[in-house]
This record gives sequence, C-alpha cells and structure tokens, in this order.
Amino acid sequence: MDIIEENAIPAFLESTQLIVELETVDLYNNIIFPVQAKEYDINPQVEVPYDIKKEENDQKSVDKGHSPWKLDPLLSTQVFVSLQLSPGGIEGEYPIEEGNIKLLHSTKDTAVVEVKDAKSAIKFVYLQRLVKQDTSGIWTVIGYDKIDK
Repeated sequence: MDIIEENAIPAFLESTQLIVELETVDLYNNIIFPVQAKEYDINPQVEVPYDIKKEENDQKSVDKGHSPWKLDPLLSTQVFVSLQLSPGGIEGEYPIEEGNIKLLHSTKDTAVVEVKDAKSAIKFVYLQRLVKQDTSGIWTVIGYDKIDK
C-alpha cells in the first residue's frame, strides 16, 4: 500500500476487506480498535446450553440460504436477547433495537457483544462459531453476563 501523506496511518478492516489510509492523527484518536482475544476473558456468568447436533443442522440450513442472520453476531445477539424478553416468540419489531447492541470483540470464532437496553437484564453476550470457524459459520450464544444492580 502506498502512503499518500507522510503522517498518514494505515488501518486495515478485515470484515470488509477494505484498506483505509487515515490522513490525520486526529482522526486516528477517534477510532476504536478491537480488543485482542488474549485480553478478553470469555467467562460468562450464565452459560447457555446448546446441542451440537442442532447447531450442525442449523449450519446446513444457513448454508442453503435460510436464516442468514445467524452469520452475524449482532443479529444473533438481537434475536437471543429479544427472545429472553419474549420467550413465546417475536412478532413485529424486535424488543431490543439494533442500535442498542455493540460488538466489543470478534475473532474468527469468538465474539462478545454489549447490550445497552433498559428493557434487558443482559449486559454482555458471548458467542462462538461452533461448527465452522470462518465467515460462513453461524454464531451460537454460549453465555451472557447480567447487569449488576
């Protein structure tokens, strides 16, 4: 990559395969970089049980084009947390808005998502790609942390 300006700082965005060159250091100070896996403790307060056979079947279904939301840790979190509020199912809009969910950490096979919504007692959701550990793998919620009150 050619550096256009002497003080420019290169930033590589893995998720979009886009290479961006930042033109000023001031812009650099406003960017939040992902946390490294070794720095993030994946130890949920509440473990969510899963059935690996069901996850394998869900993966096959997604591979055929069904339920593409399972490929996104934010959408998987939105559905999971919304179902905690509406265990009978979701009709219409999700109770948890997409803007109230933030990806804090992500690697090829692990993700941590923060939930900031007054309706939910869940603060962090932990997800893993259990079947395929690449971009075609579905995300499974393996646990969560509750809000300390």
